[in-house]
Amino acid sequence: MRRSIHIAIILLCLAGTLPHGHGKELLDRVAITIGLEVITEQEIYEQLRIAAFLEGQQPEATQQKLRETADRIVKQRLVLLDMRANGFPVPTREEVEAIFQESRSQLWGSPEAFRNAVREAGFDQETIDAFLTGMVATVKYIDFRFRPSVRISDSILFEKYEELYPPPSDPNAPEPPAFEDVRADIERELQEEEISIALDRWLEDARNRAGVRYLPEVLP
Repeated sequence: MRRSIHIAIILLCLAGTLPHGHGKELLDRVAITIGLEVITEQEIYEQLRIAAFLEGQQPEATQQKLRETADRIVKQRLVLLDMRANGFPVPTREEVEAIFQESRSQLWGSPEAFRNAVREAGFDQETIDAFLTGMVATVKYIDFRFRPSVRISDSILFEKYEELYPPPSDPNAPEPPAFEDVRADIERELQEEEISIALDRWLEDARNRAGVRYLPEVLP
């Protein structure tokens, strides 16, 4: 699966400690209900912290960031529930490692340096592995569920090509690439846009069916 995965887009719900500098004990209150399942306030804080760590950043526990994190947790939980209902297999450790290896090397260099950073941040390796497995499972399932139904016609592809590569007005400017040379990239980009639209529609219906509820005293 050759695709870059942004760590913060899709998160696996894990409990844990507060972000550094939060300054007070956090009661593990229920923040969101999805049918009979619950997502706690502490899970949201922990997701924010894990995502920031894996991107090499400091967590920002603002109200906006917490709400964005909560929304991403809900999206992933709904996808994982559907994945389990349809018996979609959990990705192997090799799949997870292959996807994460490039970004890990850029941020930490060696596996040993990464393991040291995990310990210094207060996580254990099992927590990080579970987080990444859930993330990769979600991305793979979205691709499996929605990509087969996406079809981009030749006319739309060529229209996008003309939009991206108009004839140069300067006669000395280099010629744009041939359509066939960039066709696969254009098709991939348009497919991703259509998958995102289809996913949003599905999530809207899934939220309604599952009865997702945000508790205003935790997430105003």
